[in-house]
Amino acid sequence: MREFRYSAVTSVGQTVTGVRRAESRDRLANDLLGQGLVLLKSTPTLGSLGRLFSGSGRASQKELRDFTQHMSTCLSAGIPLLTTLTDFREQTSGAFRDVISDICNDVQSGASLDEAFAHHPDIFDNVYLAMVASGSSTGRQDAAFDELVSYMEWNENLKAQTGQAMIYPAMLITGVIGLFLLLMLFVIPRFTAMFADADFELPALTRGVMATGHFLGYWWWLLLIGIGSAVVAAKLYVKTDRGAYHRDRILLATPVMGVFLRKLALSRFSKSFSLIFSSGVDLLRVLRLMGGVVGNRVMAVQLEMVRQRVASGETLHESFKEADQFPPLIQRLIAVGERTGTLDTSLLKASVQLDREIPRDLKKALSVFETLVIVVLAALVSVAALALLMPVMQVGSGIS
Repeated sequence: MREFRYSAVTSVGQTVTGVRRAESRDRLANDLLGQGLVLLKSTPTLGSLGRLFSGSGRASQKELRDFTQHMSTCLSAGIPLLTTLTDFREQTSGAFRDVISDICNDVQSGASLDEAFAHHPDIFDNVYLAMVASGSSTGRQDAAFDELVSYMEWNENLKAQTGQAMIYPAMLITGVIGLFLLLMLFVIPRFTAMFADADFELPALTRGVMATGHFLGYWWWLLLIGIGSAVVAAKLYVKTDRGAYHRDRILLATPVMGVFLRKLALSRFSKSFSLIFSSGVDLLRVLRLMGGVVGNRVMAVQLEMVRQRVASGETLHESFKEADQFPPLIQRLIAVGERTGTLDTSLLKASVQLDREIPRDLKKALSVFETLVIVVLAALVSVAALALLMPVMQVGSGIS
């Protein structure tokens, strides 16, 4: 699929523009023709590279949240859908304006709102599309957008808490790396020159530290290339299904941090499941969507297994028995909710409970990480100090 910026003419001679994904120019022309638009001009964008530098085809989280809030407010007030979309298009700019223009053209041509959104998967994810489709089918689009606003605010708050908490560990790591480079590139070479004419054999620790400093001083560029290559290779590997699965399994098995990451994924699962299921989306589709919501490949694989077992006729709580990444609390709430017909309410309670526990677990994980960094820092300083003091002490004992 490629992304095209196009201009087309309507049946009344009005020229419209927009951005849309299509397999080719011919397919784009056919899609537009099916909506009563005649393609005048189309230009392929640079795709992912272009979006990286220009933002084409993408919207910031703020733009998407503002758009969702605008839709909720206007539709709740009884303003027609097309008027609501047109009003927002007039008050926005940039690439997102082209996207809204394309959505307006689709809706004006008779497409449903979720079908128009589906032409822009980089902006509207599967959860968003499922909620809008449910609102369209039930005639409660205003309620669907209102729920989406609450969901987006909850998700952003969760990300903000995690991001803010990672600032201090990042500063600690930067400090440790900076101290290590300072010792190896500036302090150690000065002492190396002092001991160059020594007529005694230096201790093994001192020789090892000096050799390390000498290597870094002359071959630092090779080390940077090696680290950069390893990082690129690791990123390419974790982009594959197998690599993402192995990464997430290792992270979940990590002491303390694994507990936090599991609860974070469970909170996303519980909140999203409750929101989408309560809107009327069928269970099998909800389970398929959850695989992309939890943000963990191991749990996504287990959710797919659960979906297949439900599709074969098993009950939901029976299907979760083999999913060991979902703790007994979640499984009991699913069983109670399924038996009483309050599955969405039960999982919403689980999400509230997990949201209370996540900040505590995050602080615990960061305290453990801080302790490890301090230990590494102390070890570096101790090794460097011993390596430099041992020859001095050896010279002093010889003079005595």
